[in-house]
Amino acid sequence: MPVSKASMKVPAGITVTAVLRTAARVGSFMSLFVVCGCSMFSSIPIPGLDYIAGEEGLLRDRQADYLEAEVLPRTTIPPQYDSYIIDELMVIPQVPENNSQAFLNAPRPRAFSGRSERGVVIQRMSGDSWVVVDVSPSEVWPRIRDYWSSKSIGVAFENPTRGILDTGWFVLAGNSLTKEKIRVTVEPGFQNDSAEIRLLHLAVGQSIPVLDQVNWPETSTDPEVEYDFLTDLSNYLVDVADLYQASTVSFLAENIDGRGKANILSTPGGKEILHLEAGFDRSWAAIDRALRRAEIEIIVESVDQGVFEVNYVIPSETDEKEPGLLSKIFTLGGAFSKDDRPEFFPLQIQVLDLDGEVEVIIEPVNATQQQSEDLIEAEDSLLRLLRNNIA
Repeated sequence: MPVSKASMKVPAGITVTAVLRTAARVGSFMSLFVVCGCSMFSSIPIPGLDYIAGEEGLLRDRQADYLEAEVLPRTTIPPQYDSYIIDELMVIPQVPENNSQAFLNAPRPRAFSGRSERGVVIQRMSGDSWVVVDVSPSEVWPRIRDYWSSKSIGVAFENPTRGILDTGWFVLAGNSLTKEKIRVTVEPGFQNDSAEIRLLHLAVGQSIPVLDQVNWPETSTDPEVEYDFLTDLSNYLVDVADLYQASTVSFLAENIDGRGKANILSTPGGKEILHLEAGFDRSWAAIDRALRRAEIEIIVESVDQGVFEVNYVIPSETDEKEPGLLSKIFTLGGAFSKDDRPEFFPLQIQVLDLDGEVEVIIEPVNATQQQSEDLIEAEDSLLRLLRNNIA
């Protein structure tokens, strides 16, 4: 039915905004009434409501259901199986005697830890490949040992404190000429409690006798075999990440420093730089990936000059919020001025190779540009974004 103009009239002194606010409040009150009313239906003798709010109804009161919960016996693992990955999810804390303050704050179970954004990532650059995992070296070490066990490949040597593991000799399926050996190296990643895994492949003729001392080459005998094992290992780590989370730790591998290799330092002149304890190729790949993950527009990328040029926008607190319908309408209609639009800062990221380590310096693309407060804030923001996202 068409609505007449008379029905749309608003009394004098009352704005349309006020009417909309009042309608929203009424709607919220009605929603609250419906929700709260569900728990009262069972006590109101209204015919026909038993199906909805009765003791067996869809909206029945469930407040006392916990009283009927059954206490189940603990899970027992047969002695012939290993139970070290079984972990208590909701442990009842021990309460000290004569402690009247014990339950002022209700104890909560440990939060379920899901996979992080980084997880397990394979990186490859200039013929070099490695895996970045979002756990400490001491946590990933048992997983690596289990991987070789799952492949029925023995471990000939391991030194967790140095992060080195050598497999025994094995023969690849269908290969009648050579036998293989893999060296695994684990070291800290850029971020705290992260690790990097590298493999080194060695192949010799099957007729060559096995020696206790092995002369490992500088690079893998067959890089493709190395990369195939690296890919397979990364898939294995992804599959077991949730099972092993905080359940198995190598105490010897805890001697590997868990601190990250990316730190912000200040120069004598007071300028902050990002210091990376890694080679140039490794650092360049990590910075490139961090920029792309953050969806920062890259204008120039020159490995030879060690320079990125980007258009950077300082993130605001509202960037992650989904704009409402009215905001979208006003934006499309041009209701916001140009001053409210995000400001792009052309910045240069200089990656300097310092004999096995790297310094990252952020400066304006235009060296003569005046150092305003907004520009300084943009440089500082980008530096910390790289520090927190590099992997």
